[in-house]
Amino acid sequence: MPVPRSEPTLRRPPGARRAALLEILRAHDGGLAISDLAPLTGLHPNTVRAHLDALVRTGHVTRRTDTRSSPGRPRELYEPTGAPEGDRRYQLLAQVLAARLAAVAPDPAGQAAEAGRQWARSEASTPQSPSTPRPRIELLAPVLAMLRANGFAPELSPDAASIRLHHCPFRELAEVQPDIVCGAHLGLIQGALERVGTEVTATRILPFVLPDLCVAELHRAEAGR
Repeated sequence: MPVPRSEPTLRRPPGARRAALLEILRAHDGGLAISDLAPLTGLHPNTVRAHLDALVRTGHVTRRTDTRSSPGRPRELYEPTGAPEGDRRYQLLAQVLAARLAAVAPDPAGQAAEAGRQWARSEASTPQSPSTPRPRIELLAPVLAMLRANGFAPELSPDAASIRLHHCPFRELAEVQPDIVCGAHLGLIQGALERVGTEVTATRILPFVLPDLCVAELHRAEAGR
């Protein structure tokens, strides 16, 4: 329901308004446009745009162009990335651990990938797939849900041959140590795919093919192998 113009929440500080926008976005799958959000919040579209731009910069929201065919200019849709609110200094911890791994491991990228696989195999938020056959896209849904919950803003390509990652939770570290960070992320996807029992595997991650896009390539094992 739209917020009445006299509603005191319109006078909330910027942080509270952004938190409210995040709450609305999390309640709507598929993303919302500024024209959708403005009446839901009672804010002017330009104000909504400014807050969304700030949320994109902090990695809490991702922006993409609506691919649905409709007359007129394509809409820009906003979706939450799943990144945690607030600064818990996880970035510092990741830097310390990555530096140590790079110093002591003979194959840092391989070790990072194995760590990611082990975590995803045991992660309860990646449910195992039932034994009944299901379409490939449905089998990948739990993997996408795991990535979404951990801030990657994933999108399955139309041919289901890759997963587009619109947000990197450790972007700054990935730019310095891509082998370790991307290796760990590749392992996460591989372990999640193994857990759901699909014949699909992830072969590699192409980092930063665009400033805000990495791509995990998928491969379907041939029958009998």
